[in-house]
Amino acid sequence: MIGGTLGVLAGTALGLVSLSAFLSAGRSNPLLLLPSLALSLGGGYAVLFPAIAVSRNGVRIHRDWRQHPRAARLLWILSLGVAGAGLATCIAAGAANPQAPGLLVWLFMGIYLALTGWASALMGAAEVLRQGAPDAGRATAPAR
Repeated sequence: MIGGTLGVLAGTALGLVSLSAFLSAGRSNPLLLLPSLALSLGGGYAVLFPAIAVSRNGVRIHRDWRQHPRAARLLWILSLGVAGAGLATCIAAGAANPQAPGLLVWLFMGIYLALTGWASALMGAAEVLRQGAPDAGRATAPAR
């Protein structure tokens, strides 16, 4: 998950470089755009997929909202804020230049996936701790 987070950060940095080149030249550079896409989305999914697997019984986000750790709730709300801000930014940028949303979507999507993944991992880990370890009652002493 840490590697995925680093991938998202690197993809976002490349995306910002590509965006600044787009704003100055009026066209995008695929040599910067494609690695940004791969790092942002690949890193985001590298965070999200293991995070979903943390809790095998599933996490009920709305029903158990008050039971989740504060950090997980904060990350979840932050991820929704990033998604909303990304959507609004892409719509506004699309009105100015139809090619701009294609550059902006990777910047927001990778960060959204990473934040959602970390929030899910924290919520899932807390759920596992609340339910107790599955084989806690069967602990045996090691053989001599």
